[in-house]
Amino acid sequence: MIRSRESSTWIEQYGWTLLVLLSAAVLRFQNLTSIPPGLTHDEADHSLTAWQIASEGLREIYFTIGYGREPLYDYATAGLMSFLGPTILAARLVSAFAGLILIAAMIAWVKRAFGRPTALMTGAGLALGFWPVMSSRQALRSVLLTALFVLALLIFWLALENVLAVRKNGRFWKSFYKLWPFLMAGAVLGVTFYTYIPARALWIVFPALLLYWLIKKRDFFPPLWWRISLMLLIMLFVAAPLLFYLEANPAAETRIRQLAQPLYAAQDGDWSLLAGQVLGSLKLFFITGDSAWRYNIAGRPFLTPLFGILFVLGLLVSLWRVVTSKESAASLQGSASFLSLSWLLVGFAPVLITGPELSMTQAISVQPLIYLFPAMALAAGGAWATEYGGNTTRHLYNAGVILLFATLALVTLRDYFQIWANQPEVRVQYESTMIAAMDYLNEYGAGEADVSTITPGRYHSPALAKMTLHNEQVIPRWFDGRGSLLLPRDESAVLVVPGFTPLPDALQSYLDTAELIEILPLRESDLDRPLRIYRLNRQDLLDDWRTRLTPVEASFSDRLDLVGFDLTPQEASSGEVISLVTFWQAHKPLEEAVIFTHLLGEDGVPLAQDDRLDVPGDSWAPGDSFLQLHQLALPADIAPGTYSLVVGVYSLPDGQRLSLEGEASGADLYPLATIVVEP
Repeated sequence: MIRSRESSTWIEQYGWTLLVLLSAAVLRFQNLTSIPPGLTHDEADHSLTAWQIASEGLREIYFTIGYGREPLYDYATAGLMSFLGPTILAARLVSAFAGLILIAAMIAWVKRAFGRPTALMTGAGLALGFWPVMSSRQALRSVLLTALFVLALLIFWLALENVLAVRKNGRFWKSFYKLWPFLMAGAVLGVTFYTYIPARALWIVFPALLLYWLIKKRDFFPPLWWRISLMLLIMLFVAAPLLFYLEANPAAETRIRQLAQPLYAAQDGDWSLLAGQVLGSLKLFFITGDSAWRYNIAGRPFLTPLFGILFVLGLLVSLWRVVTSKESAASLQGSASFLSLSWLLVGFAPVLITGPELSMTQAISVQPLIYLFPAMALAAGGAWATEYGGNTTRHLYNAGVILLFATLALVTLRDYFQIWANQPEVRVQYESTMIAAMDYLNEYGAGEADVSTITPGRYHSPALAKMTLHNEQVIPRWFDGRGSLLLPRDESAVLVVPGFTPLPDALQSYLDTAELIEILPLRESDLDRPLRIYRLNRQDLLDDWRTRLTPVEASFSDRLDLVGFDLTPQEASSGEVISLVTFWQAHKPLEEAVIFTHLLGEDGVPLAQDDRLDVPGDSWAPGDSFLQLHQLALPADIAPGTYSLVVGVYSLPDGQRLSLEGEASGADLYPLATIVVEP
């Protein structure tokens, strides 16, 4: 990899680069649909949006799902889904290809900026390292940022070299006709704004480079300042539709306000939160990393110890070049080093604010630098070995470098494909149990399937099912069995209850007529075992429930009817927990619906309450019926007496209550029963 001064062979020219790219492809495409072992909610949201783009004609410049997100990844995924359908493979292929584009573009730029040895070793690190491999196998939008930014940087560097070469040859007039690469670089930079939030700051490295030239090499400044300014204007022009939308809709980006809390606290004089975030973030490189298993081996830093040492040495090499390098059209290593250091500072600055949690995605813009600086150190060592040690020393050094990256590959194979992929917490985060349920329904399902899950909302487990449930005979319905139980609309249906949503005792008895037909075999180490499959008969359930429930007739607007309840106990002591099961029939969907249960004092103020709904209101359809469990803990200091228990329905975020119809027309709560609190 470190070549002598003699002419390089074909292998040195192209062979190592092809090997790096081939290794990267193998690590990114093998078992792509099964590792990670399912889909996170973020991946499922991306996938569902992409399928809506491909199949329903959804067109937005910014998606407000969850905390809000830029749209380019979803549109790219939609293009693949147009051919491959709504699958995990289509969702993750965009990331895998983006990872390869990043490596190829980074090799090309580093080769021009620092030379072939540094480029090959940077590419090898990105191809084989744990973090780059992981980010290239997840359906997350952040991976597009690094690929497109490095591509823009490469185009910019080609334009820069072209202008300086024209100046060197004395043909200034031709430089005007070499303007289009700057325009292209600006356009690609503008596109990065549609990938991930840090893109809005990364462009700062280009005016910073102008400032460096103004100090270090003033004759570079006159022909370049207006070209770079025009490049940034093109960037703003391309990014303008998104920026105008966000300016007009400031509530669309709730995540930024949440992440900026340390800054708000510092503005109020409390610097402790920001100081803690900065200290924790600086440990990410070498000491301790992201503690979340979702995107990391919990606590694993960005770099292994040896690469951490090389990273520091590379920083020193880069700083030395910034200070001592004599800039010329033929040698721009000082400029490239300054740009790399600026890139590190600007790209990592947001993480200093947000802290180490989930930093594997939030620090994504500096990922290419994680292996650039070690490559600088290794290349500098190789140059020294070639200069002073002769061919034998050079060959030994090259062998050591190859061994280093071979070891990195083995560590990644172990850490990612064995340790991380099989970690029980990872399998929970990626809903491997829900994937097992979908596999069962794909093979055996027919008709309605009532599926219990922690996240029954449309952008969570239902989105995962859109990518994994391909049996068109199955009609999935969603609820959270920890607080509700859905009555099937069909005469016969299956009920899927994973171990992470066990039915509480207050609801389990309502399944007395159900038939347990299967307990799916999961891994012994899985945290959400067992996975139970029941056969339900609608009429048998209704007959049984009617014997348990006190009938009620209460209609809330035209959306929902309360038809029965079961209350235990009706006489209680202070500190005791009251369990209330209510039986409802739905007529129309109600976005973000909540059912509230309040125990009112004499003044009408709630003394105890439980506001919840575990069958999402936006999924209600005519004929839906369900049980909802409420549990109210009586205050320890509640006075003996008789208290009114009331129920009602409201919707978020405004808390607007639904009005009762019929005799109680105009009221917004229904007096269900009285509770006697004993001394």
